[in-house]
Amino acid sequence: MYVGFEIDQYQPSSPASKVDTYILDARQRIDNLARFIVGSYNQRSVLDADALSAAIFPESDYHVFLSHSHADQRNAIDLALALGKHGVKVFVDSNVWGYFGDLVGKIIASTQPLSGETRDAHIHRIHADVHMMLVGALHRTIARSETFVFVRSERSVPLSFGDKARTFSPWLYSELQFSFQVQHVVPMRVKKRLRGAMLDGVKGLENYVTESMQHLTAFRVFNEHLPQVSGVQLREWLAQQSSSVQGEAMLDALYSRFDLPDKYKRKRDSLKF
Repeated sequence: MYVGFEIDQYQPSSPASKVDTYILDARQRIDNLARFIVGSYNQRSVLDADALSAAIFPESDYHVFLSHSHADQRNAIDLALALGKHGVKVFVDSNVWGYFGDLVGKIIASTQPLSGETRDAHIHRIHADVHMMLVGALHRTIARSETFVFVRSERSVPLSFGDKARTFSPWLYSELQFSFQVQHVVPMRVKKRLRGAMLDGVKGLENYVTESMQHLTAFRVFNEHLPQVSGVQLREWLAQQSSSVQGEAMLDALYSRFDLPDKYKRKRDSLKF
């Protein structure tokens, strides 16, 4: 991951039908669990976690990782479609956790409790297994993406405690937290352009102390390291871009327009542990 920022109050502009198609394609990736069954053990179905993960995460590398509330899914998809027109590969995180319940339900229905295991314990184990698999895959995707974008709204960050914003989503908590901890890597093209100028190395995980919970289901929003970009300005800028600007050139234009690398570095430098 190279840089991150948050977008506030983004409004969609794509036709609703395109967003609906995007959502349908994401749902279909997990609809057929049978193709992930690799065999049986003691008369129980055995799922291939790697194959399941590969189906849910069809690209090995993305330019942009979009983190957002499920309530803002359509806005996030609209932004992904707008960037996709310019050859920017975008991962929308609700493609995964938005269907977590469906996926868990299908796996529970396809499996049986282990010997001596209660039904409740079986259900809890499946939830834990799937959660760990998806969180690990999400974190790998963030690490391998060049840009992390948090689509912020009052629905994703509905309250605060003291001077810290809070979210009810453990998924947002995990993604934002990891985006601050992840090792930062400057793309080769940027290294060459800046003649080796690098972002300061991120502090190691051993220096990180988990924020204590102030409410049972309220999680701290780790967004202090993310510079803000107006959703209105971003949408207007996207509409002005020539279709000839594609892929990494589009990312570079985005960084330049909103001065993202410098703002991101200053934000990170200002934070103290």
